[in-house]
Amino acid sequence: MRPFAAALLACLLATSAFAGDAAPSGDAAPSGHAASSGSAPTAPESKHAEPKKGEARTVLAVTWQAPQPLRGLYEKYLPSPKADPNEDPVVARRAWLRDMRKRVPQIAAAEGWFSAKVDVRLDGDRRDRVTIAVDPGPRTTVGKVEIDFAGDLAGAGDDREKRRANLRRSWTLKPGAPFVSADWEAAKTAIQERLDARDYAAGIISASEARVDAQANRADLKVVVDSGPRFTFGDVYIDGLHHYPEAVIRRLVDLKHDERYSRGRLDELQHTVQTGPWFSSVVIDIDRDPAHPQRAPVRMTVVERPRREVGLAIGYGTDDGARAETAYRDRNLFDRGLDLQSSIRAAQQDQLGYVDVYLPPGRFGEWHGKPVTFTDSFGVLAEHSTVQKNVRSRFAAAGYRHFELERTEYRVGLSYQIERQFPEGAEPRVTRALAPVVFATWRHVDNLYDPHRGVVLNLQFAAGAKDFASGEDFVKTYAETQFWFPLGRTDQLLLRGEIGRTFAPSRLGLPQDFLFVAGGSRSNRGYAYQSLGVQEGDAVVGGRYLATGSVEYVHWLNEKWGAAVFTDVGDAKDSWKDLEANPSYGVGGRFKTPAGPLGLDLAYAEKPRKFRLSFSVTVAF
Repeated sequence: MRPFAAALLACLLATSAFAGDAAPSGDAAPSGHAASSGSAPTAPESKHAEPKKGEARTVLAVTWQAPQPLRGLYEKYLPSPKADPNEDPVVARRAWLRDMRKRVPQIAAAEGWFSAKVDVRLDGDRRDRVTIAVDPGPRTTVGKVEIDFAGDLAGAGDDREKRRANLRRSWTLKPGAPFVSADWEAAKTAIQERLDARDYAAGIISASEARVDAQANRADLKVVVDSGPRFTFGDVYIDGLHHYPEAVIRRLVDLKHDERYSRGRLDELQHTVQTGPWFSSVVIDIDRDPAHPQRAPVRMTVVERPRREVGLAIGYGTDDGARAETAYRDRNLFDRGLDLQSSIRAAQQDQLGYVDVYLPPGRFGEWHGKPVTFTDSFGVLAEHSTVQKNVRSRFAAAGYRHFELERTEYRVGLSYQIERQFPEGAEPRVTRALAPVVFATWRHVDNLYDPHRGVVLNLQFAAGAKDFASGEDFVKTYAETQFWFPLGRTDQLLLRGEIGRTFAPSRLGLPQDFLFVAGGSRSNRGYAYQSLGVQEGDAVVGGRYLATGSVEYVHWLNEKWGAAVFTDVGDAKDSWKDLEANPSYGVGGRFKTPAGPLGLDLAYAEKPRKFRLSFSVTVAF
């Protein structure tokens, strides 16, 4: 049921008065009665259950015989009547029946049937069951549609003539369609919204008429669209700022004086401002006074987020063990609108701290005629880890520019890392790299946190040279993709694969971030976290080659719980010929959370012949 029809029927139900006091007749149904093939049979004799003390009881069991969609509407808006324990059931029945006789044709008329007839049959020893047969008669359809224009749009010019033709073509209630009140109102709303999309901010439907010929079962429609004057943008006024500087918004405002009004331009600006960290709500509109259309003021109202936030978290993962983390955020660092994000995390195998500062968004260039919004950031990180008997301490500093082109997110920047490694049973070393880096992620999924269908592709590139502060000449390339395929209503097939190669004379001069390891809950699940790599002494370190893949079948038992079977393969080594399949396979359980499906898996690795338990949250990376 469309929103307008629901509102209309609710109004009819609330305002119609009881009519007449005569009991309904039991005459036979009129000829041409159109009952739906799925009409419920007359209810059998049954004893009424005694209601609880003070509880309203059903006093009339109703069976409807009518074609869809009328039967569904009658069941919804005219349910079986109830009465309080101290109310006379006979009086309640008669009142409901009088009301029903009035509303049945009203509901039918709202759906395009203007000659509905009603037949009522009471049954039962206490006349507490009723069968209502509705013969709606022929349905009225749309005949001629006439759309006229007034205001600036009615003037001369090829641009106006093209716009009028486009608006006429966009009319949704076409000749021959059933004349339904909700569709009639929706068609008028839609053409007004299309008018408002460009130039005409004060456009209205100044007149509308539906001439219904009941004998011909036809409704001729006439609409007058008054565009009013053409609007242009003027100054932008901002309300609601208390803690953040106006500059964080002003640098994003690219509306020019005398630029033609466009709803799309306002929506783009609203989206850009709201995707920043400062505001929970942003509303933008133009002053729609037809007496002052030139340089009309644009008004933006914002609701601010809290300036500072502190977070604490504890958890456990099969990859890094128990962990605790504290985070601090200041969205207005130095009162300049800078967004500081920082965290300190301690886990059994890994301890790190970082500070990132995000500058207010800006715009550069155009993509398909639209300006590209970007965010610049810079930060530092310190980390100490002990994984697979390889002790690492590293410091990193980086600066990035983040932006999005259609469905692809980009992060482009410059990173510097210096790292000390102490592989058990091997010589320690210091590595470093100064590298331009590029990350690109393309997403096409139906739900980011609960994907059922779609694909995600992630690409990474980095490069460095000995002559520019790197320990080795290198080029790193990496690609990861994941597919979700629905199989019926309850089953899914998931495919995941990754491949990487670092072109370099040797791995020994490179930090581990520019090499590859495999194994763990997001890789080959039969093997421990980062246990697949190059053996160096007693430790496992990164290699220059990576290839992994996974096939998983999930059956959802209900809205929350599912079961999975899977197989994983993959390895990381220092040459292609050394890569091994390392197959593992297993079963798992799935539970849907707001952050994505939580997976608990039991995997068996063929090579070491061991079982391994792991869990992770699966999202569209």
